[in-house]
This record gives sequence, structure tokens and C-alpha cells, in this order.
Amino acid sequence: MSRVLERWTGAAQPALARDVFGIAAVLDEQGSLRRALTDPAHSDDQRVALAWRVFEGRTSREACEVLDALVRQRWSGDRGLADGLEAAGVTLTGHAAENRAGAEGLDAVVDDLLGVQSLLDSDAELQRAFTDARATDDAKRMLLGRVAPNLSEEGRVLVEQAVTHPRGALPQRLLGDFADRLAELRERWIARVATPYPLDDSQVERLRVALGRIYGRDLKVVVDTDRSLVGGLRVTVGDQVIDGSVATRLNELQLKLGA
Repeated sequence: MSRVLERWTGAAQPALARDVFGIAAVLDEQGSLRRALTDPAHSDDQRVALAWRVFEGRTSREACEVLDALVRQRWSGDRGLADGLEAAGVTLTGHAAENRAGAEGLDAVVDDLLGVQSLLDSDAELQRAFTDARATDDAKRMLLGRVAPNLSEEGRVLVEQAVTHPRGALPQRLLGDFADRLAELRERWIARVATPYPLDDSQVERLRVALGRIYGRDLKVVVDTDRSLVGGLRVTVGDQVIDGSVATRLNELQLKLGA
């Protein structure tokens, strides 16, 4: 999902996530539109053209562009696109928090989600209030403001989504799912460094600064000692590996000699 959304993540704001969640809500309500936008009998261009006709002018252009990118993907079942939009909204919210306050901002949103989840798990009356079909979305937002007044802007976006549009799930379970997704996003910005010998604080700091220049953002550096490395470092950030170990260089040299 992050790769599909890469164009928008660097400048993501909570407003874009809200708009994307809004599109998902429309698709949840309109089955015929949902099926038309995922029908493999129609070309990508036909489905995208329909998406623009329906949503252009009803939501932000950026949200329409996100929908454009997702409509071009292949989804399992007609509800897959709405699921993808929900996931996109969560991911964009996480990036908005990162853009505002770095890794600490993202961590704060995860804390917000888990805090409200715990609150709901411990209060059956509050659960009933948020799942009452007779309660309006505005009433649920007002209640949320009373019971959790100190949420971050991004945390409020996601908690409001969970309590007003849970899409058939219990709000507290959805909050846990959102937190898991953001935790995965956070893991992308943890640099795990394998080294054959311990690094002191000054070395870790120099490494953090150097990796920050490479990736264009602040990284949390976690150092593990691996005696199997002859020398050098192996750095893993998400699914990317920078392997500068001596052992790897020797193996590469042996392969070249044997070619």
C-alpha cells in the first residue's frame, strides 16, 4: 500500500485521509458503484473514468487521484476497493503524523488508538453508546470529545473513523487493526544494524545521522551484535538491506572468481 501511495505520503495531511475515508463510505453504501469500479470486464481506463465522473467536485482532487491509483489495482471481491481505501486512509494519516512530528508523531497516534481501545474494552456502557445505530455521527463525535479530549489531530481522524464507520467491526477491534497498521509503518523507519562488535553512543549517533541523510528522515537505530560478521555493518530498514559486511564482500568476490 505504501508504494501505491508514495506520491502523496511526503505531503500527507489529515484532510486527505478524511476525504479518502469519505470515498470508502460512499462505496460501502452504493453496491452498484462498488461493483462497477472493480469489474474486471471493464478496462482500467473505463473504471478510472467512472471514478472521476462520480467523485470529481465532490471531494478533493488529491483524494480522486488516490482513488484513481487504487482503481487500477486488482482487488479480491467487490468490497476489496473499499477495504483498500480504508487502509489508504490509515496509512496517509500515519504519514501525516510523521510529516508533522516525525517518528514521535506516529508513535503518539498509535498510543491514541490503543488508549481509546482500552477505554472501550473496559466500559461496556461506552461500547453500547458508540455502537448504537440510533446515535448520529455528530453525537458520537461529541461523546468522543468528552471521553478522549486530548487526542492528536491524526489520532482523532482514526478514532472518529472507527466509531462512526466501523464497517461491520467493533470499534475497539478496528482501533487495534489501525494501530497494527501504523506499527508496521513505524517499523519501516527503524534501522536495525547488525555489527560484529558493540557500538558506543557516539558511533550510533554518527550512524543515525548518516542513515538520516540517505533516507531523508530521522531513524531510530537499533544495534544488534552478530559475531558471524567478520567486519562492517548490515543495516535493515523495512524490507531494504544495506549490507556492507566483510563476509558479504568476500562471498561476492568468491562468486566473481568462480564465474
